[in-house]
Amino acid sequence: MLLGYVDESYTSSYFYLGALVISSGAQAKAIEDGLDRLVEEFRRSGAAPVAPDVELHGKEIFHGQDGWDGVPVRARIAIFRRAMKVLRESGARYVVRGMDSERHRARYATPFPPHEVVLAHLLESLDALAQDEDEHILVVADEIHSQDRHRSNFRDYRSWGTPGYKSRRLDRVRDTIHFAPSHYSRLLQAADLVTYLYRRRRTHSEPDARAQAATD
Repeated sequence: MLLGYVDESYTSSYFYLGALVISSGAQAKAIEDGLDRLVEEFRRSGAAPVAPDVELHGKEIFHGQDGWDGVPVRARIAIFRRAMKVLRESGARYVVRGMDSERHRARYATPFPPHEVVLAHLLESLDALAQDEDEHILVVADEIHSQDRHRSNFRDYRSWGTPGYKSRRLDRVRDTIHFAPSHYSRLLQAADLVTYLYRRRRTHSEPDARAQAATD
């Protein structure tokens, strides 16, 4: 059984969802333990005066907000870079889907919400990945206000297929979409870190060369 941990990153013009795909307990443990050790190391060294349970959230780390206010830029860059190394070395995989939501609004008189469109595309990709590996996948997503609507849509996708010209019945995605608070899940935080960085590199031009170098 595969596990897919899903989080979002968006602007007024673009919307992305990314899934961290875990194929073993060892991968999950490597990420959870690695990110916990990373936070503790920076706390003990004094480089990052944060709480032990601080959330590793891409936007907050990048901009020094919420639990990351007061942490020097250099330390925040180092933490982000080290977190990416933990994820890479775990062997977990990553699936991302996104859309130009501004063009979507311009094209349709009554456009569907970007989250709804992109989630359907992401679920199609996760279902295909699981089928290719003769596996099934359980999806866990960060909590959002419209989660009941997404659960209802998911039920329809399994029965009738996803909307669009590449409709797919989600035979490999099990149960329902489970929503959980990211503050208590290092795996959801891991999904957020990658999704945020991916979205930012594709849709944002850094005004400062040093910021661009750090992002790259």
